Amino acid sequence: MHRSPRLSRRHLLAGLGGLLGAAATATRLPARAAGDTPPPHDPAARKLLFVIGATGGASIIDSFLPVTSDEVPASADPEQLNVYDPSMVVRPAGSEIRCVRPMAETDFLTADYSILAFLEAHYADLTVVTHEVTSVNHAVAQKRAVTGAGINRGQTIAEAVAAHHGAGLPLANCNMATGGYVEPGDDRSLVAHARAEIIADPRTYAMATHGSRGIASGLTSEQIEQARSVRERLDARSPFGHTYGEAPLRQQYLRSRSEVAPQLEQADAITKLMLLDTAGLDPSFELEHSPLREDLSAVFPSLTIDRWQQQGALAFLLAFYGLSCANTVSLALNPAFDGDDIIGAPLAFDFSHTLHRAAQNVMWGRVLRVVDGLVRLLKRFDYLGDPALGKMWDRSLIYVATDFGRDKLRPPGSGDYFGTGHHLNNGSILLSPLLRGNRVFGGVDPATLLTHGFDPRTGEPRLDSTIREGEIYSLVAQALGVDFPGRRDMSGLLT
Repeated sequence: MHRSPRLSRRHLLAGLGGLLGAAATATRLPARAAGDTPPPHDPAARKLLFVIGATGGASIIDSFLPVTSDEVPASADPEQLNVYDPSMVVRPAGSEIRCVRPMAETDFLTADYSILAFLEAHYADLTVVTHEVTSVNHAVAQKRAVTGAGINRGQTIAEAVAAHHGAGLPLANCNMATGGYVEPGDDRSLVAHARAEIIADPRTYAMATHGSRGIASGLTSEQIEQARSVRERLDARSPFGHTYGEAPLRQQYLRSRSEVAPQLEQADAITKLMLLDTAGLDPSFELEHSPLREDLSAVFPSLTIDRWQQQGALAFLLAFYGLSCANTVSLALNPAFDGDDIIGAPLAFDFSHTLHRAAQNVMWGRVLRVVDGLVRLLKRFDYLGDPALGKMWDRSLIYVATDFGRDKLRPPGSGDYFGTGHHLNNGSILLSPLLRGNRVFGGVDPATLLTHGFDPRTGEPRLDSTIREGEIYSLVAQALGVDFPGRRDMSGLLT
């Protein structure tokens, strides 16, 4: 009978790129200022935020606000506008929102999920909002999408939610994104527990939550604690400790090591967050995969190879187990591969520079696959596994943030084959039971394909209104019960 080979410590260390050794000596955790120990927050009142970065310019008129050629007025030429043949636009039964069908021909770009499949499954929870951003630079626009262009003292929306709802959580704010989405906000007075924990690799992150498991050292738990005690005394007596004893960064690091790390170890985060299949590992490593790994694989079918789906899976686990309340994920501009095949488009949505329609169609499907998985899990599981706390979905909001829109024009006669540049005018999607779903707030001028705004207090469309990043930030904050000076009143969009 063939038996799977048992991995040695050397194999494991090589496979994880040395992460285990790093985890044994120091755990990378968010810093806390000395004396800043927030009281535990009531889990019954806690809200959950998921920010999804649709990197590269996800265009709302190529997804949930398309215009068809027969809707263009006589004053405009449909051949010069990015409009669709009526056969390519569909509205599922019961939906007030329509979308672009999957494209039959996308050249070398492939996708296994579509905008239409998502709309059919989730139209009741979908909220489409139009807006106009203030930059077409990727990094700048991405950061403004999550800071509301600085409306709340420069805090990202994840920082604001973590500050309000994350007291007592060891990893209140986790960020797996790239580019401007991963940058911290600019508020230096931010409460320490709201600072983001940066997660470089969601598949192996669990290893960083425990200081000794995962290494076949032969030491007992008592010996490990003794070694840690010696380390604490040496740190205090060392020349470095004397010279920089009161340095804020050193104090924050030591606080993390003495308070947050034990929380994660006691919570067995290394098991709960483990996305790796541990079946072939040496038992002396004391590693098991997450109890929810099979449930995650059911909604994220490429979990073992696709970092994007791994981000979605880890974001759910962090929230479900009460380790975080704000999670940010994003696509990367670097291409993703399945063997020799590219997953999605080579530059995410920014491949629209070369092949606009195919890139938009495929990449919207790629983004929405992760959103679909999150929604399904959030609707299925009780928060913290406690039926008394209700389904996770009842306290959640998903915000799909993108850098900017794309050009509205196309060369005459180009059909589906044209490229587009960056454009300020666009829109976003959100999903939450806290928002009015199955609604479009704003609209599109069929003569120009420019979106227009709406009245934030009533939700009614307004042709003379322009919605900016600050209003979208305020909408998310207000829905999640986060107040701040200067917050816009977006009550017309709330349930």
